[in-house]
Amino acid sequence: MLDTSPGDCILEAGTGNAGLSMYLARAVGPNGKVHTVERSSSTSEHAQLVVEQFRRGVLMPSIVFHVGVLGEVINKVAVSIDKSLATVLNAEKPLAEDPEHTWKEQGNIVAPLFDGIVLDMPTPWTQLPQIFGFLKTDRFVVCYLPSISQVMDLVRASRQWPLLVEDVVEVDWRSWDIKVAIVRNPDPLAASDEAMVCRPTHTPIGHTAFLVKLRKCGAQ
Repeated sequence: MLDTSPGDCILEAGTGNAGLSMYLARAVGPNGKVHTVERSSSTSEHAQLVVEQFRRGVLMPSIVFHVGVLGEVINKVAVSIDKSLATVLNAEKPLAEDPEHTWKEQGNIVAPLFDGIVLDMPTPWTQLPQIFGFLKTDRFVVCYLPSISQVMDLVRASRQWPLLVEDVVEVDWRSWDIKVAIVRNPDPLAASDEAMVCRPTHTPIGHTAFLVKLRKCGAQ
């Protein structure tokens, strides 16, 4: 959904066990970067250990770990990418200290850095005012949300900024039965055949979450 290409720079919030971080790192390749932010230092440390132990740390050069609340550390992340931004940004102060600031007041105060943003958090709309200015125009923010009420809150909030709701997808969990069955031959003297049975189980389809895809448009 991010339309990621080799060499891209991706921002992820919600490192977790680094499963998605590693997937993104493989997508951007050795010439790209994934900057992943986790508010829990212990979780971030565990994620780094997971990446270090995966194939002898082959993906470590492509992943940069940050600790803190996304909206409070985004300026530091930006300066770590482009040192020249230190003269424009105060790394100790969020981009939008007033949560009521809109994109019309902020605009892109610096050159956008990220080719895509992934937010795995319960209230991504509280962080968007601080970070969307760093997203390149015509690129995507993808949010992972467990409930439809969160999706509705995000869609309502996104109207404040030049963000177009491009897609909302429900991620299902459906089990299948894959097994070998014996096809009996009507001739009692002939050998029976084997066949594969492949069908969904009779259990209800499980729900995991929704993925909301937002495209950043040019300022109007």
